Amino acid sequence: MTTEADGQETAAPAHSDTDADEEAARPAAPTASGGVWLAALLAAALLFCAFSGWLYWTAYSDDDLAYSRARDEALAAGRAHLATLNSIDAAHIPAGLREWRATATGPLSDELRRTEKKSAKALRERGSSARAKVTDAALTSLDDTAGTATLIATLRIETTTRAGAPATDRKRMEAGLERTDDGWKLTSLAPVPVGKEG
Repeated sequence: MTTEADGQETAAPAHSDTDADEEAARPAAPTASGGVWLAALLAAALLFCAFSGWLYWTAYSDDDLAYSRARDEALAAGRAHLATLNSIDAAHIPAGLREWRATATGPLSDELRRTEKKSAKALRERGSSARAKVTDAALTSLDDTAGTATLIATLRIETTTRAGAPATDRKRMEAGLERTDDGWKLTSLAPVPVGKEG
């Protein structure tokens, strides 16, 4: 009860049960500390997602770059070694044969050592010199993990002899490559029949 100025008592306004229920159902206003925690959790989640994405992208990029680097190195070495192995100077046969051996490893290296004396004799008898240039080349396979690759190439070989006019020959060859401590080297060499490279 409340007393008005004229002395009459009036009843205080009553609150209905419905008003009480609405107040109970109304969510409590978030506190300042709760908002800070929510913002911190959201920021942490975003940072985690960003960091995970960066790690994935970095790993993928590193693998991709390593593969590209291996491909370029194998291709460059294969081109250079094929040109060397198909070139010889009749005036410097021993040096030329040493250069041949330096291009190879594995079975091809063994074969070059085994046939070196025979090759030197044949080259001296013919008195011919050859200079090869790789005009086109591509890797047909590369296993960067195993360190092996296969190369197919087209060569133009200019040959001169003591008693003949210079001649130009074109060859297609397939070479096996292996990565060694001294870089990529040839492990095999074979002519490519016409049509195989297509």
